[in-house]
Amino acid sequence: MKINKISVLILSLFLVFIACDTDDSLNITEPEASFTLLEPSASNINLNYNLPNNPAFTIVWEDQLSSGDNYMIELSPDILFENPTIIGSSTSDSFTMSVAEFNNTVLGAGADAFEPFAVYIRVTAGSDVTNSVSFSVSSYSEAPPVITSPDNSFEVVLLETSPNDEAIAITWDDPDFGDNSSENVNYEVQFAQAGTNFASAVVEGANGMSYSSTHEAFNELVLNVGLTAEEVGSLDIRVKAIIEMDAGNMERFSDAITIAVTPYSVELAPILYVVGAGAADAGWDWANPVELLLQGNTYSGNINLVNDAFRFFTVNNDWGSGLNYPYYEAVGYTIDSNLVNAIDGDSNFQFTGTPGQYFIQINTVAKTITLGPPVVGPNCNFDQLWLVGAGIVDAGWSWDTPVALPCSGNGTYSGNVVLTNDAFRFFSVNNDWGTGTNYPTYEGNGYTIDSNFDNAMDGDSNFFFNGTPGTYFLTVDDINKTITLGPEQLQCDFEQLWLVGAGVIDAGWSWDTPVALPCTGAGIYSGQVALTNDAFRFFTVNNDWGTGINFPTYEGNGYTIDSDLINAMDGDSNFFFNGTPGTYTVTVDTANLTITVE
Repeated sequence: MKINKISVLILSLFLVFIACDTDDSLNITEPEASFTLLEPSASNINLNYNLPNNPAFTIVWEDQLSSGDNYMIELSPDILFENPTIIGSSTSDSFTMSVAEFNNTVLGAGADAFEPFAVYIRVTAGSDVTNSVSFSVSSYSEAPPVITSPDNSFEVVLLETSPNDEAIAITWDDPDFGDNSSENVNYEVQFAQAGTNFASAVVEGANGMSYSSTHEAFNELVLNVGLTAEEVGSLDIRVKAIIEMDAGNMERFSDAITIAVTPYSVELAPILYVVGAGAADAGWDWANPVELLLQGNTYSGNINLVNDAFRFFTVNNDWGSGLNYPYYEAVGYTIDSNLVNAIDGDSNFQFTGTPGQYFIQINTVAKTITLGPPVVGPNCNFDQLWLVGAGIVDAGWSWDTPVALPCSGNGTYSGNVVLTNDAFRFFSVNNDWGTGTNYPTYEGNGYTIDSNFDNAMDGDSNFFFNGTPGTYFLTVDDINKTITLGPEQLQCDFEQLWLVGAGVIDAGWSWDTPVALPCTGAGIYSGQVALTNDAFRFFTVNNDWGTGINFPTYEGNGYTIDSDLINAMDGDSNFFFNGTPGTYTVTVDTANLTITVE
């Protein structure tokens, strides 16, 4: 036991001696003071344009160097900070930037909107600099699109004769988006009358960052906007950029530009006037132009043509309203082969066919100009068809009392007829057996014939009525090729009214060529009449002066009479036409008590 205690004592003295010797040579160091930017908890930042005031990021640092109380925060797109940007300052050990501020900063550093962009941030205080931290930032667009062409000096006169040529091309830039941007941005172009703040804008789609339109399409657009045809108008244009997002669509608008546009009229004139030596009844003056009335979308009428030149005009007595051959050619019309360019300095139409009467049609929808056989009457080949035969109760087989089936318009003859079970035939000329048309002729021409009619099989193959005897409304439709029977319709007291007088150009004051105004049904007499500024009268019976009805008679019976017709005050108180001479549709409505000129 004593040996062990002595050994422990010697060992203890030895350790004390060694410890004292070591203390004299030991050098203990403290960590160096530092200026350190702490790593952020997240390095990916998606900036939300709907929360512009929210914090985008917060950075925190430790300053053991006591660098001061004025810290500057620097941002750089490269880790070497070759050209850093100071984005803020702080007097504490942290710094926060809002979404809107950081978005603007990142875009200014060269980022493309909605594309990930790396930035580096550090803090400086005098000559002391922290380490840097990095963020991957997805910014949103702030700058609106910028229209690069055209500018406010742009003017365009739209031309009907250049429908497919380019009238306008619009281009723009979107500064926040690079060429390789993956973000889907939809653009539209808005057009409005200048000064309306796009309240009722017409919107067009775009092709990328451009838009173009032809004369025809742009003319329709600016007329829809509200500009006036044939007048210079001011048109505002702007570009709208749309980005569809879950948080709500993002929309940006360019500044507007204002351009000058002169559209052309697309309204059809009610009458086309034909003037020229080629129109034999007109010649090269405005005394007797040939009038082609507009019915629906087609101008049509009979015209006497010879081998010479002529032109169409939209306004009576206005040489400036002429439409020549190249005009129709330019807007895409197919023109009858008998009409060519006159090559006469004015490029009029030249008729090269056999001189004579033709029925000319200008179809503005199909874009055709055609010539065909002349049409007698307003819309039919004949003023009326005549019905003769034992099957026609009021006629019989003689010409003493044939029944007239008047033209009621558009190639249709119709009227009430009293029928019995016997034979009859249609005729195109009164008192002319040679103009008859029998059942096989209509059948052979493709007509669908009412089942109440059969072939009489009587040697002449007349029509035979096999239905219940009585009064029917009979219609022969040469356009749709049908012959039909229907219930009796309220008609008129007379088959037609007759117009005679100097005011009716084709009649005059005689019974040689009175103008008929046929009953078209329901107490209405209507037809086309060429009128001039003179007197005339209505008559109920052909060649009977005693059946005349003058202005005061209609007036006294409560009729509302068109303002173009007045009392002639000529002793007989006839009608006097005081409108613009021309061909009009005159309608006497005995049911509603009106007389109209249209």
